[in-house]
Amino acid sequence: MLTVPWTSPRNHAQPVALTQISRLELARARDVPGFLMAALRIRRAALRAPGIGGVSLRAQPLSRTFWTLSTWQDESAVGEFMRSAVHRAVMIKYRDRMAGSHFHTWSATDESTTRPSWVEAHQRYQTTQEQP
Repeated sequence: MLTVPWTSPRNHAQPVALTQISRLELARARDVPGFLMAALRIRRAALRAPGIGGVSLRAQPLSRTFWTLSTWQDESAVGEFMRSAVHRAVMIKYRDRMAGSHFHTWSATDESTTRPSWVEAHQRYQTTQEQP
């Protein structure tokens, strides 16, 4: 597993209200290298996005699975970033190459969520997958 550590923008001073984890699975192994490069581009763009608190990326190349963990000022900041040119271009390119995409967002209620742990994020994600 490859983990790109938690990074916050240099001038980050805004409170965060939301934490989001995403699980992105590719259908074919041959798309992994290109998607990894695209995910790193998206990460760099996210760190320049208004309202970002921080972001981390995990890649599991052998299982064709990528995870992101990020914090945001509010839902509008997340939406604005998802509509950004960099994010949209990658999502359009890989839309038909995905085996699945899942997202879970929760409210950031205390200081510990300004830099959430992967352990807690995975636990929250698993809980959402177990619900009917």
